[in-house]
Amino acid sequence: MTTSADSDSLSILITGGRSPAALELSRLFQAAGHRVYAAESIPYHLCRVSRSVERSFTVPAPIGDPSGYVQSLRKIAEEHDIDVLIPVCEEIFYISRELDRFDGVCRVFATPIDELERVHHKEKFIRFAERMGLPVPATVLIEFPESWLPLLEDSRFGEGLVLKPAYSRFASRTLFMDLSRGSLSAEQRQHFVRKLENAKASPTLPWVAQELLRGEEWCTYSVAHDGVITAHAAYRSRFRAGRGASIHYEPAIQPQLFEWVRNFISRSSFTGQIAFDFMVSPEGAVMPMECNPRATSGVHLFGSSDGSLAEALLTPSGLIANGRIATPSEIAGSGAMLTAAMLSFGLTQAVRQRMLREWQRAYRSSRDVVFRREDPKPFAEQFRLLAWTRRVARRRGFSLQEASTSDIEWNGER
Repeated sequence: MTTSADSDSLSILITGGRSPAALELSRLFQAAGHRVYAAESIPYHLCRVSRSVERSFTVPAPIGDPSGYVQSLRKIAEEHDIDVLIPVCEEIFYISRELDRFDGVCRVFATPIDELERVHHKEKFIRFAERMGLPVPATVLIEFPESWLPLLEDSRFGEGLVLKPAYSRFASRTLFMDLSRGSLSAEQRQHFVRKLENAKASPTLPWVAQELLRGEEWCTYSVAHDGVITAHAAYRSRFRAGRGASIHYEPAIQPQLFEWVRNFISRSSFTGQIAFDFMVSPEGAVMPMECNPRATSGVHLFGSSDGSLAEALLTPSGLIANGRIATPSEIAGSGAMLTAAMLSFGLTQAVRQRMLREWQRAYRSSRDVVFRREDPKPFAEQFRLLAWTRRVARRRGFSLQEASTSDIEWNGER
């Protein structure tokens, strides 16, 4: 649904307040003169204690009570004259299933569920991009634990395979098979089959097999209105929490990535926030791996001083009329990071991969995405949130990353 009428000051309701991206957006909106409210289903979250948020509301968990969740958001929007609802994390899917419930109440910066699903599902996304004529990696839907085995004889997968759930996040269950040094033994094949059996791979819980790509991993984040990009950022994924989420972000100009994204967004007439993970080969070939149709860490690359991202999201008519796109500053020291994660996951990775000098440069030249001298409480709140997430993970037998989204993630439910 497109944001249309511009206004000097808007009342904005943000969901997904647990995420640093939601906190960043709240601060950007407040700095641009807007009033920000937050809604969350967990007891501790970053936006709960931020000075940028006028009031925080506790709502039902989308997974446990999807109808109650949407009804609570509608009630907040009605009672507080909300102009725009901006979903940040995977709760966007539950909201998009019932966009009509917000008709006449507020605008929702999200596209209908069918459009979200075809880019969130990892195999459907590749097929969608392929139909547009865009370059894509070899990708096959896997509906049974043994379905990938014939691909070992397929020349498209000669370098190796990556197996991952069609609906997943953080690469938490991704399996890698490097075939460049030889084929898998019978024991290794059976090991991976058992992994998919334990994951209950089936037509209702499908997986995806994708060719193993080599090169540099890059991420992009964009804002679009009816197929027109109003904000865009690209950043290299150097330091990660395990195999998944990036924890350090530094903007860079990558024309070939922008061109791929521009073609995809214009040909799909997409509206919303959208992010892509790419592999760029040593020869410069761009291959998309997956898509996240929501806010991601790319929001941290936009400063609050010029209000460009807030304008791109909320009042884009001026940008569109002038053919401009909001982009991050590329001056030295414009990087961002999750400091606690950089001191744990990032430092461990740097030692293991012998890249301490690069880690030191990244650490010294980047700001923490949570701490602000003028808004200090979220920094302490992140540790309350971590402790609560650890308790959930222990109780339910999840990893920390799985526990952090266990009440909001969407895996194709209708």
